[in-house]
Amino acid sequence: MHNLHSYFSTLWVIYTKELKSYLCVPFGWVILTCTMGIQGLMLQAVLETMTQATGNGVMYYMTDSLFFLLLFIFIFPLITMRTFAEEERLGTLEGLLTAPVTTSQILMGKYLAAYSFYIILWLPMLLYPWMSELGNLYTLIRYGEHSETTITYMLADWIGVYCILALTGAFFIALGILCSSVTRSQIISAIFCTCLMILYYFMGRVTDLWGEFPAAPIFHYISCTEQFRSFTSGVLDTRPVILYISMTICILALTKRLVDYRRWTR
Repeated sequence: MHNLHSYFSTLWVIYTKELKSYLCVPFGWVILTCTMGIQGLMLQAVLETMTQATGNGVMYYMTDSLFFLLLFIFIFPLITMRTFAEEERLGTLEGLLTAPVTTSQILMGKYLAAYSFYIILWLPMLLYPWMSELGNLYTLIRYGEHSETTITYMLADWIGVYCILALTGAFFIALGILCSSVTRSQIISAIFCTCLMILYYFMGRVTDLWGEFPAAPIFHYISCTEQFRSFTSGVLDTRPVILYISMTICILALTKRLVDYRRWTR
């Protein structure tokens, strides 16, 4: 029991230190500001779209926009590129790896801090339940009281969005930390992570380019686009849950081995 308490106490110290590195420096607030700005552009684009089309909820159009795709691809490299690469460049990683803490404590502290900051970036979406009223007001002002367009909002859609954002975020944060652990350059880490994310995204669009073929179900299974469309329609599928949790565990295990190797070769 004492060892368990000591483990989590140390983990908590590393976690709070890493979280402060996001929230107590201008870098983190710049990311938060840019994210909120892009979410505002997403909202405007959604309102423009839903005054011309009906049949889907607000969240469907939010995650189907170009603004969301750009934000989703580039947000993870920005969050994770500093985790190990910055400490390697500053020379503080050696002191951390030689301290009386385990590799899993270091890794999980950094991972949980980055993941917490990622979740914080999406907190403005908690205001979206009021977006239906805002959208209807926007339609009334722009198109007059005789417009038949209605902005639809369903709680299931909102819950689905947060579920799929949390699942994909868990995997891509782990992937970004892996990229940061193999280099001392933040730029190289960010480029590496971005390339892997783009590759993964387009693997899910293979069937759109080449149609159906024997291995097509695999690409449908990993498709971010199809998963977001499903979850934003209020359909909670357990297959992406298994996919992203298992891949997150595998990536974190691989990262731990890499950090262990660097730790014991110093």
